[in-house]
Amino acid sequence: MVTSQEQRNKYIAQTNEEFEILHDVTKTGKDRKWKERKQANLRHAKRMEKLGYDAKKVERVETCADVLKFVQDPIKGMKLYQAYFCGNKLCPMCNWRRSMKYSWQAKTILEEALKRRPKARFLFLTLTIKNVPAKALSEAIKELNKSFDRLFRRKTVKKNMIGFIRAMEVTYNDETGLYHPHIHVLLMVTPTYFARDNYLSQSDWTEMWEQSAKLNYTPIVHIKAVKEKVARDDLKNDFSEDGIMKAVLETAKYPVKPFEVEYDKKGKKIKRSEEKLTQITGELLEGLYKKRQLGFGGLLKDIRKEMQLDDIENGDLVNTSDEKTETSTAEVIVAYWNYSRGNYFIKQ
Repeated sequence: MVTSQEQRNKYIAQTNEEFEILHDVTKTGKDRKWKERKQANLRHAKRMEKLGYDAKKVERVETCADVLKFVQDPIKGMKLYQAYFCGNKLCPMCNWRRSMKYSWQAKTILEEALKRRPKARFLFLTLTIKNVPAKALSEAIKELNKSFDRLFRRKTVKKNMIGFIRAMEVTYNDETGLYHPHIHVLLMVTPTYFARDNYLSQSDWTEMWEQSAKLNYTPIVHIKAVKEKVARDDLKNDFSEDGIMKAVLETAKYPVKPFEVEYDKKGKKIKRSEEKLTQITGELLEGLYKKRQLGFGGLLKDIRKEMQLDDIENGDLVNTSDEKTETSTAEVIVAYWNYSRGNYFIKQ
């Protein structure tokens, strides 16, 4: 462990009465679970160490979010304004921050898109291929992205398309030991999409995807409309669990969710062994290396560019929205992760 951290731990242990445990909640009072996310981060670093990753890379992950600096606003509460995040593809802490950033950006872009195209409709599309072994995962993801580009260059798809958000998700099947890479897409289309001459059925999408992906089998494809009224109502609220925001959050599923605990088809919890989790970690890190998992297209891409929004996957993970943080007059709170006690402590 780095010397500076050891010194902080020793200091905190000696003067424990002057420190309190970090307690950070959302506007609705929900615990942000910094402790649990940091613990998951350390488990991830330990698996990387077991896999033989370079010591410096392991240390970068291990020291992720060791020190958190917040400003205390009497109305808005605590807001993070400074921290170091490692940016690792599978770091639970970083993926949580990416998920927050993605959700805010998607919501902001869609709000603006609906101002410009108020009669637009939304569809939720899932594109799949057959499961693949770990050694074929990297190439399968590359081909999946190329296939997606071919599909969305088709005239029949572009005809009534306004824009889209797409996200790559990869899941692991415990029974077969295979990986399931697939793409979630939120489509924004013109109302004329539903006219008889323009409408694309599930069988149409399946056929087009089979051709675009150059498959020798019929893939599983799902397409469904997002209810129009619910979609607009949701955008007025903070991430409702229905309608368009539910679809948006579905597209945010790429390895953001923890894979330490999985559920089978019957909803029964599957607790994976540490050996299995280390194996999955190594295979996913290799398969997802240098792969883009999020993308915007059409009007949504144009709006994102106009707003000059930061890169979600490789950008700033401290500021997950455009909310400005004023530090000159606000109270500053610093929280340190104590390795020996397994929690964040702040000084009174």
